[in-house]
Amino acid sequence: MRQLPLALIGLALLALLALAGCASTPNETVSSVEIREIKPRYIPEENFVRIREYLSGAENKGNRVIIRSEPGASGGFYFTLVLDEKVRNLPRGSIITGEFYSPASKDLQTHDFALPNKLPKTKEIFVGLTGADWPEPGGVPAAWRFTIKDANGAVLAQKQSYLWSM
Repeated sequence: MRQLPLALIGLALLALLALAGCASTPNETVSSVEIREIKPRYIPEENFVRIREYLSGAENKGNRVIIRSEPGASGGFYFTLVLDEKVRNLPRGSIITGEFYSPASKDLQTHDFALPNKLPKTKEIFVGLTGADWPEPGGVPAAWRFTIKDANGAVLAQKQSYLWSM
């Protein structure tokens, strides 16, 4: 009689372990994503400094994905890409290509931004033109287009400004 309750307890523990395994499976990567909105704005360097950075000297991005044309410079013109999926669901090795017409030059500027390997649970990506790529705080890009591609170059999403199509 004592063996029956022990067998039931063992079966219940096995079922709990199976359920815990299902709950911890990683998110699957997406094959397409929508850029719902792009918010362009100038962000000065001091807006990125947090209290912890004063103590450690290292940048603390928190729960944000921030990629820059010049990684050592944080002040610049940023485009916040708002996705319909979490950034961490994008395939590993994804690249964001940004194309811009800036007030400083009539020539097209193109930058490829690699996403970091470790990604937080956010739907926003801050893409920054920093340092020499955006020397003037008061300027605004005339037109822009962003393309998100996987590691093989397949397009996952694309969005552009109204003026880009003209």
